[in-house]
Formats: sequence, C-alpha cells, structure tokens
Amino acid sequence: MKRYLLAALFFIPALAAAVGDRPPGSPEAVARLKQEAAALERQTAADPKNADAFMRLGFTYARLKQADDAQRAFETVISLDPKRAKAHYMLGLIYEKKGMRDRALAAWRTCLENASDPAMRATATRHIHNLAAGK
Repeated sequence: MKRYLLAALFFIPALAAAVGDRPPGSPEAVARLKQEAAALERQTAADPKNADAFMRLGFTYARLKQADDAQRAFETVISLDPKRAKAHYMLGLIYEKKGMRDRALAAWRTCLENASDPAMRATATRHIHNLAAGK
C-alpha cells in the first residue's frame, strides 16, 4: 500500500502540472496528450537516438495511463542512456504497478546509483526497502 501512495504522491503533481487547470481525465486533456504522443512517436521514429524525446514520450504515455507504452519508451531511454535516473525511477514505478518485483527492485537500485537529487534518492531507498521487505 505504501508504494502506491508514494507513486500517487509523485504522479498527482506531475499530472496537474501537465494538464493545467483541467482534470487529467477531461476529454480536452486526453485529446491533447494523445496528439502529443503521436507527435513524439513521429519524432522518435525520425530520430531514434533522441533519449530526451523518448523520455517525454514515456511521461506522456504515463499521463495517459498507458503503462505498456510508457514502459517501452522508458526502456528505450535506458538503452540509449543507461545512467538516466529518471527513466529508472519511472520504470521502478511501472514495474511495481505490474507486479514485476525483481525488475522493479533492479530499476530502483539503478536509480539510486545514478540519481544526484536527494529526494529521488530517498524515494528509491524507500522503494528498495519496501520491496526487499516484501511490502
């Protein structure tokens, strides 16, 4: 339960900022995010080594609650930039949500190894502790 609360604490402010004053589920926000995802798909197809574009694509799919597509985008980021802590962070959340404990634990450990932000490091440490304890 704690890990879902932590995930919610991370995603709620990000979602609110992403869609402005409209709720994340509003038809306008969803349509805008789908257009953004389509544009980013075109951009990443044209420039398949652009880790930043894949990162934005992953966040866009996460906002659309399309975990499989977000996972694919963040895994591509990792293949291009293995030390990108935010991508490991997001994969940790996605893997946990999907019940992929071992992969989540690996993602959180790699996030911790590469993160310089104290808040991100603290979150990764909590997730590692909770996963190791079987929570």
